[in-house]
Amino acid sequence: MPNLYLLLTDLSCIIISFIFSAWIRFGGIIGDWTGSLYGFASAFLLILYVAIYYVYDTYSLVFKRGFWEEFKAVCKINGIFAMSFTLVLFIFQEGLFYSRIFFISFFLMNILITYIARQYFKILLLSIYKKSSASKKLMILTTTDQVKELLLNMQKEYDWEHQITCLTLLDDNRAGEIIEGVEVKGDIDTMFETAKNQTLDSVLIHLPNSYSIPMKLEEIILEFENMGITVNLSINTFGLKIHEKKFQELGGYHVLTFSSKLFNERQLRLKRFLDITAGLVGCLITAVLTVFIAPAIMIESPGPVFFSQVRVGKNGRRFRIYKFRSMYMDAEARKKELLAQNEMSGYMFKITNDPRITKVGSFLRKTSLDEFPQFINILKGDMSLVGTRPPTEDEFLQYKNRHRRRLTLKSGLTGLWQVSGRSNITDFEEVVKLDLEYIDNWNIFIDLKIILKTIWVVFFGKGSK
Repeated sequence: MPNLYLLLTDLSCIIISFIFSAWIRFGGIIGDWTGSLYGFASAFLLILYVAIYYVYDTYSLVFKRGFWEEFKAVCKINGIFAMSFTLVLFIFQEGLFYSRIFFISFFLMNILITYIARQYFKILLLSIYKKSSASKKLMILTTTDQVKELLLNMQKEYDWEHQITCLTLLDDNRAGEIIEGVEVKGDIDTMFETAKNQTLDSVLIHLPNSYSIPMKLEEIILEFENMGITVNLSINTFGLKIHEKKFQELGGYHVLTFSSKLFNERQLRLKRFLDITAGLVGCLITAVLTVFIAPAIMIESPGPVFFSQVRVGKNGRRFRIYKFRSMYMDAEARKKELLAQNEMSGYMFKITNDPRITKVGSFLRKTSLDEFPQFINILKGDMSLVGTRPPTEDEFLQYKNRHRRRLTLKSGLTGLWQVSGRSNITDFEEVVKLDLEYIDNWNIFIDLKIILKTIWVVFFGKGSK
């Protein structure tokens, strides 16, 4: 992924450099340079750079390079870039048709702009992205004598993708202690409970060869897998009979990665593109709907038009979900009085003819119009168009370890259980079963199929009760 982001950054710099050079040579960004001759040159330069970028490895050590090393790397790839383009012009005898001043200024300008852009690129990923909710949250399982060296080595690698959020020391109970800026939160007895309640995407297990684990390593990995947490193992584990696994590098350590489901990165990017597109359209529709729905909500039950509540999303990430308010203002307070009437067995709450729902709210729920503000969550990246239902914090804290795996993917506006007779399902375990079926078999085509089914369900009056 960083390779692609860096390439897009470099290509953007080429376009900017081309425009500035045209301004220097022709006195503006319109004129002869926009004709077919320079237009072809700009397109060819972009294609040529992509080829050079992948043939000449300028990206693998980008986060380890200092200011001077990065400048030399930018000069080297632009030197190859300039020589390659000059050679092409010479072979096809096209050099006489182009301005030498233009291309000299272009390549010099591109060195400067690319160098500056790459520095900001590294700052963005290492300082901002790494600390955001989008980065992969990592818990480390190790021993007391290994932890400091492990953390220092990982910090030297400038890993932009993972943020170490907590430590578990298997040979000592040192909960609350801070080691190299990371808090110890678990030990051998509490590691699974700690993991269940944390925002956590993956675990790195790094143990000395001589360390004897009180429980089977295979059991530890399988338990984390059942929670939907990816496991990275930095010791010799060949022969373990566990689900999907692949060999990769994490923070400078070679690891075997285990997971109940390893997702295709390209399809995940396509899923996000679909979410952004749907989010933009959905937010526009929500803005129009608000004009008509807001007065109706406020007339029947004075108060906010939108209802917001903290929910638990992908791998324990907290976010605030948005809906059109469909209940009276005292709905949360009255929930305790109605718990005895709960029709769901398990960690969900639902009753038919809920007295807290307003008349307008009943219409909104029946038509699923109350869900439209969630397109804001989709656009922000908190949710996806298709996924699993995000639980409340109260529901999540009651989960057993195996229930956590239903949060492996982003929560969705719709999902498999919503289009599988959601009004008739009264058992939470059945919801979990459908959610895990979706996760275990996920691909982009399943999302498209669920979207089409959702449209059918909503238009034929089979929305939520």
